[in-house]
Amino acid sequence: MHITCLMRVPVIALQDLYKTLNQPPQLTGWRLDGGDPCLEWIGVSCIYNGVVYLNLRGLNLTGYISPKIRYLYNLQLFDISSNTIGGEIPHVLPPNATDINMAYNYLSHNIPPSLHGMKSLRHLNLSHNLLSGPIGNVFTGLQNLREMDLSYNNFTGDLPSSFESLTNLTGLYLQNNRFTGSVSYLAELPLIDLNIECNYFSGIIPRHFQSIPNLWIGGNSLHLPGHNHPPHSGKAGKCH
Repeated sequence: MHITCLMRVPVIALQDLYKTLNQPPQLTGWRLDGGDPCLEWIGVSCIYNGVVYLNLRGLNLTGYISPKIRYLYNLQLFDISSNTIGGEIPHVLPPNATDINMAYNYLSHNIPPSLHGMKSLRHLNLSHNLLSGPIGNVFTGLQNLREMDLSYNNFTGDLPSSFESLTNLTGLYLQNNRFTGSVSYLAELPLIDLNIECNYFSGIIPRHFQSIPNLWIGGNSLHLPGHNHPPHSGKAGKCH
């Protein structure tokens, strides 16, 4: 099939991704010249010539993520989890994505500031990487975000105030990082699942946490109002 004009920019983006992933043979059908990604390229799904799903999970991929993925304007799902991809997360991600999964890789640096522009994002999984440093106020405007997993990284510092703007967040996983300070910015979120185990959080446990059905807070220095010592919160597993 001939590639339409509408498809040229996404094809260039995918070809550059193929290049930055070291042109692996397991990406069957992918090529640097010609071809129709919608018909021939493994992991690529399209609707009306627009690339909407890019699922490259568990293909033993190496290299890094091309910054040109920002031009995949129609992309909804981007899954590169369970590979050995390194480098940093591109400064601009596909702007209309609803589901992003980059878990179980070797991604480094931090979460890009442009994340706040992804108004349609519902699920974000960056767990089990090498991400580090304090997180900036990158969550403002993500009212559609339902679940976020940042666990098993090397994030440090206090939680940014933009956490409290995640008014539809029901699942949050921050365990096994090096976060410090208060958890007050999580106090009013409609959480069903919250795991903050194995960090360096301190201060008072918000009363609202009592209403969270699935709560894991062990391995921190948190205490109940009126108490100055950490409460018994069950086993936190092996921390740090």
